[in-house]
Amino acid sequence: MKILVASINFAPDHAGIGVYSTDFPVFLAEKGDAVSMVTGFPYYPQWRKRPEHRGVLFAREIHRGVDVFRGYLHVPGKVSTLARLWHELSFCLFAAANFVRAGRPEVIVLFTPPMFLGLVGVLFRWVWRRPLVINIQDLPVDAALALGLLKPSLPLRILQGMEKWIYRQADLVVTISPSMLANVRAKGVSASRLMLVPNWIDVKAAERAAPAKNFLADHPDAAGKFTVAYAGNLGMKQGVDLLVRAAHAAAAESDLHFFVIGDGADKPRLMALAAELGLRNCTFLPFLSPPEYSAMLAEVKVVFVAQRSGAVDNFFPSKLLGIMARSKPLLVAADETSELTQVIRSA
Repeated sequence: MKILVASINFAPDHAGIGVYSTDFPVFLAEKGDAVSMVTGFPYYPQWRKRPEHRGVLFAREIHRGVDVFRGYLHVPGKVSTLARLWHELSFCLFAAANFVRAGRPEVIVLFTPPMFLGLVGVLFRWVWRRPLVINIQDLPVDAALALGLLKPSLPLRILQGMEKWIYRQADLVVTISPSMLANVRAKGVSASRLMLVPNWIDVKAAERAAPAKNFLADHPDAAGKFTVAYAGNLGMKQGVDLLVRAAHAAAAESDLHFFVIGDGADKPRLMALAAELGLRNCTFLPFLSPPEYSAMLAEVKVVFVAQRSGAVDNFFPSKLLGIMARSKPLLVAADETSELTQVIRSA
């Protein structure tokens, strides 16, 4: 079968949606399907393009049997609401051109967000008369509204109407948790066109992951101490300021050290908060490479996973599966009724 898959993230992007939007087409190719992948140039999680890709509009490569069509996307130096909007729109414009380059498939599969990729998918569903599947990994509009990052307004209502319309045009809408499935059902998508497909992980491969280096050896301030680490996106919806305040509350405990690892729109505020509190037991680091991340998981005592209160269940932390597969103790900050809390309890 000839299948076209599209996502803003694909290998070598190694976090968030990119983990699953890489695994899925590779799995299909391994089964013998002819798979085209429409994506952008790698930039995530560092939010920075490689020097050789700057100014390049199109590229084509083969990745593990998948025919990969890359298109230009704007990557902002500072991630604001408007900058992110242009980032997503630029990708979708070039993705549409790459749909044409890839040619007519038997089925189209989208990994979203960005939500606007759904418009491209619907357009080519009409033009090619081929079924459209949308895999929803995140519901950013609902999350931003729940957290107060977006206020009720006419533009927001238009955006919400567009989102509902896109999902209703798809032949199948897939999402990753029961709560997100109920959310999409409430948007008017019939139950017959909805499917729950939780995200996955190769547990044996995760267990075998051997750190290429020592993590704590590079951080003498944490030597011999009980270490707690957060690693991931530092956005408003994560609520990592809870860990910074926990570090402040534990400042008198000389045998504790905290790590905040990653980048994102909320990082400057978090670092300013740590400076204001005069923290000496909290180290901020940029995103780690996969070997460095593996070494960190092997050595820290506890991993912090957060979901800001009020976020409801409009997203689910993709890194959770990798942490659980390594049997790592977790410190979870989430609403009592959230999907995240229920998954931890059931496991």
